[in-house]
Amino acid sequence: MYRRLLSVMLFVLLALAGNAQVSVSVQEPPAGIVQKKQLWNLSLIYSGNNPVSVMIGLTLVDLADNQPVLTAYTRPVTLVKGVKQLKAADIEPIDYQYFSPAFGRLGDALLPIGNFQACYTVYTDAKIENQVLSENCISIEVQPLSPPQLTMPTDSALIQQPWPQFSWLPPAPVTLFNDLNYDLLVTEVRSDQTAGAAIQENMPVYNMRRLTTLINNYPSSAKRLDTGKVYAWRVIAKNGENYAAQSDVWTFRVTQEQPEKPARFSGAYIEVKQGSDYTATVTVSDNMFGVKFYSYEKGHESVIRFMDEKGEVIKDIKKTIDYGNNLMVFKLDQAFKKDVTYFIDITDLQMSHYRASFRMAN
Repeated sequence: MYRRLLSVMLFVLLALAGNAQVSVSVQEPPAGIVQKKQLWNLSLIYSGNNPVSVMIGLTLVDLADNQPVLTAYTRPVTLVKGVKQLKAADIEPIDYQYFSPAFGRLGDALLPIGNFQACYTVYTDAKIENQVLSENCISIEVQPLSPPQLTMPTDSALIQQPWPQFSWLPPAPVTLFNDLNYDLLVTEVRSDQTAGAAIQENMPVYNMRRLTTLINNYPSSAKRLDTGKVYAWRVIAKNGENYAAQSDVWTFRVTQEQPEKPARFSGAYIEVKQGSDYTATVTVSDNMFGVKFYSYEKGHESVIRFMDEKGEVIKDIKKTIDYGNNLMVFKLDQAFKKDVTYFIDITDLQMSHYRASFRMAN
C-alpha cells in the first residue's frame, strides 16, 4: 500500500515537472480546403532529459454556435528531448467521437464549409486524470476552391423575356457541403451606381432563399421587369444557414429589340480547339463558314481573327462569346481566295488561343 502511494506521488511530481517541459506547435492549415488528416500536422517540443509517453486530445468547435463537432484522442507517443514532428499516420489509431452528423459522415474526406477552432491538449499517458502537459488552439477556415459561377443571363446581356430564367454552376468541390443551398438576389441598378453597390444597397426586386436547384425561373406572377432598366443579380451559396461563398455580380437589361437573325447555314460547323497540333480542315462552300466554340468563361466580347498561312491577319471580327456552346456563321468576302488555307483564331480572357484551319472550295 505504501509503495503504491509513493509511486503515485512520484508520478504526480514528474507530471507536474513535465508541464514546463512539453509544448505543442500546430501547423495551421491555409484558408480553403482542409482534410481531416491535416488536423494532425503538429510538433511536440520536449526539453526533459528522460523519455516520456504522452497522448494528444483534440476538440474541434464550430464557431457559428460555439458547439463542439468532434473530439479525438491519439494513441500514446514517446517523446525524447528535442522536436518531434507528427502527422496522422504517426499517431493512429485515433479515437474519434462525433457530435455533428456532417462530421460523422466524413471518413477521411474534407471538412465541411465553416469556421472552426481546433484546441489541442497534451496529456500524460497514465491512469491519472487531468494531467495536462500543454495546450494550444488554432483557427481553421474551410472555404470552397471556387464560388458559384453565373451562366445565364450572361453578363451585360440584352434579353427579350421580361420573366428571365437564371442559372449557375455550383461551388467546387461540392463534397464540402452537407446542406448546399442558394440565395438568389435581383435588384435594379440606378444610373449613379455600380452593379456591386446596387446589390449591397438596394431593396431586391426578387429574392429567393434556400434554393436547391441550379435553375430558377422569374415567376410570371411577379412584377414584370421594366424594359430599359439595368438589373444586377448574384447567387450566394450556403451550407445550411451558414454563408459559404458568393458569385460575381452580373447585369442584364430587358429590351424590346429583336435579336439579330443568324445567317442561314446548312453546312457543317468546324470546332475551334486549343492546341497548335489541331489541323482539321473544312471546305467552305457558298462563302459561308460555320464555327463551333465552347467557352467556360462568362459572356464577353472577343475578337475573331482570320489569318493566312503566313500568319498575316486578313480580317478581325468582333463577336460576343457566351458561356457554353457558341455556334457562329461567317460570310467570307472577296479577301478570301480559293485553294488557300486560312486559320481562324479565338483568344479567351486568359489569352489562350483556340484555332482551326479551313479552305475555300473551287
